[in-house]
Amino acid sequence: MSIGAAALRAAYRLSGAKKAFALPEDELLKAIEKANRGRGFFMPADHKAHYEKKMICGFPCLVVRAAAQPAKRASLFFFGGGMVIGPDKGDAAVLRKLCDGTGCDVWFPVYPLCTEHCITESYDMAYECYRQMTALYGGGNVSTCGFSSGGALALGMAAHNSALGTPLSQPRHIVAVSPGEVPWNDAERLRMQALNSRDVAIDYAFMAKGEKLMRHGRDDVPDYMLAPSLGDYTGVGDIHFNYSTDEVLYGALPEFEDACQRADVPYTVTARPKMTHCYCMLPYFKEAKEDFAEIVEILKK
Repeated sequence: MSIGAAALRAAYRLSGAKKAFALPEDELLKAIEKANRGRGFFMPADHKAHYEKKMICGFPCLVVRAAAQPAKRASLFFFGGGMVIGPDKGDAAVLRKLCDGTGCDVWFPVYPLCTEHCITESYDMAYECYRQMTALYGGGNVSTCGFSSGGALALGMAAHNSALGTPLSQPRHIVAVSPGEVPWNDAERLRMQALNSRDVAIDYAFMAKGEKLMRHGRDDVPDYMLAPSLGDYTGVGDIHFNYSTDEVLYGALPEFEDACQRADVPYTVTARPKMTHCYCMLPYFKEAKEDFAEIVEILKK
């Protein structure tokens, strides 16, 4: 483990982030409200790329391009945060790195959060982004990617498209960094619980609270929106997973692998020990740089 990776683990421990995920529901909601202050849509002020704001289903989406005209292909990139915490300005650097490295436009939807909306509304906005992208770039030229709950959404777009009867072409590639889900069987729950003591960022206790927040009082939420491994990925070009082997959400990987095998979709996995949740989205130390570069190479194809 590099010095940078060790420093990130130490920073997570000092931040108290994991303890926040284990708070009682009322205290957790207050912590989420505090964390979201200053977060949300942002329009970068730099001139390192071409930026455009689109309104989709009443919510903003940032489009990042290397040139004024659209590229031939694009990636739909979802931020993480357990479906309850919004993006911050630091995400702009990652968006530019993806745009520059892949040669693809990057769409970054600020989808409805489940503090105020049901996850079905998050899916409605995200899928409308995907529909507009397939219309603009052509079927087979759009990939989806994301980290944490955003990784689940990246997978979920394919599952949602299948559930609707596949009216759109499936993603060219899906890159899911530390995707999670509400555990839906005993084996998955036990794996996640066993990893809890090794995870410095996420507490397993959030999984049950997360389901309640995502449902937002509704009982008719499709299973694949809560547990994307229950979805159908038939027709997806390929799927890449990135995890730390020492994070709670790594316990969901066998379910995702089963889903890929059921759909006969080729998939790859990069999993490193002693890393933090979504470590490769901070590509400033050795392991993260290597794995972020791997993601760029996948999305370039």
